[in-house]
Amino acid sequence: MASVSAAPSPAPPTKDESAPVLATEVSPADLLYDKCAESPQGTVFFQRELSNMQVANSMAELTRLLQDLCDRHLMKLMTFDNEPCWKLRSKTEAEKMRRLTPDERLLYHHIDQVQSEGIWSKALRARTNVTQQVLTKCLKSLESKDLVKSVMSVKFPNRKMYLLKHLRPSEDIAGGPWQSEGDFDNALISIVSTAVSQHVEQETCIRVPGDWNSYTPVDRTAAIAHKKAQVQSVQDIEDTPTTKSFRPPVDPSASRLVHRNNPKYPTAASISAWLMSKQILRDKEVREDDMEQLLEMMVLDGRLEKISGTNYRTAMTASDVQVFNGFVDAPCGNCPVFDLCSDEGEICARTCVYFGEWLSTESEE
Repeated sequence: MASVSAAPSPAPPTKDESAPVLATEVSPADLLYDKCAESPQGTVFFQRELSNMQVANSMAELTRLLQDLCDRHLMKLMTFDNEPCWKLRSKTEAEKMRRLTPDERLLYHHIDQVQSEGIWSKALRARTNVTQQVLTKCLKSLESKDLVKSVMSVKFPNRKMYLLKHLRPSEDIAGGPWQSEGDFDNALISIVSTAVSQHVEQETCIRVPGDWNSYTPVDRTAAIAHKKAQVQSVQDIEDTPTTKSFRPPVDPSASRLVHRNNPKYPTAASISAWLMSKQILRDKEVREDDMEQLLEMMVLDGRLEKISGTNYRTAMTASDVQVFNGFVDAPCGNCPVFDLCSDEGEICARTCVYFGEWLSTESEE
């Protein structure tokens, strides 16, 4: 019997390298989505803006495209002043939405409506009319899919509030920037207070040497004794009783703070803007009311003082500043021979050694 040989299989067709590759056609709905995605994240689009993108040839076609995107959860329909508007969802979020069950999607819709205000689980159940078992199961599923998060309310500590994962809870829920998990964050307040105190100090104060506007005690004592000996004709000035120095010596290497002349006093608004520019609080926003609350606390602690009702400056304690009275600071205020001084007498301003020392000049005597 003759054997039957298998026919050789035909060679696979070779790919024509020169043949053009056809690009995948983009649907009008996807083209509209791509044009909207060019705008900043979170942009709200109105009908007139979508019409100006010239993707749809008529309003009826634009309505069909928007409905297609909403059905695929790539857009969500909203209203503003009773006017319809739309907002994009990311493709990742839309994919998660498509995988939700009808009950999960219903709960997500109501949580999305309240935004950063959050919604209490009991109120969520009343709005959706689902059983407690379904509610608990769906909320756990939404949290596991990173679509929803739960936070404890500062205003109502026993209530668990639900909001979208990417949103920051409102101040009524999470408290102000100085609070963490319902309690004041003392470590954060200390850090911010120190930074604010240094900033206000730079704006309202200058640092001067410790011997600024001070006298040399030994020279002044000797000058008083010498002048008194001349006036009273004391023969031996060694017998003249020594007088106490009117001011203690100051370490020349030390320094102290004094208030600036005509400074630009900071306000709660300017300090808040400065703090946000320094990004000390990266994930928190400090409003003017929040900063005023902190500044008032620093005033009560004696670190700042309030000027003109809205401005603040560094508070000086008795150990920080020496209060000078113009008359006492001048030599005449505590001159031992004040009664003998006159315009043309033996003792006058021209020959006064105290004035020479005070003005850093030489007297005519």
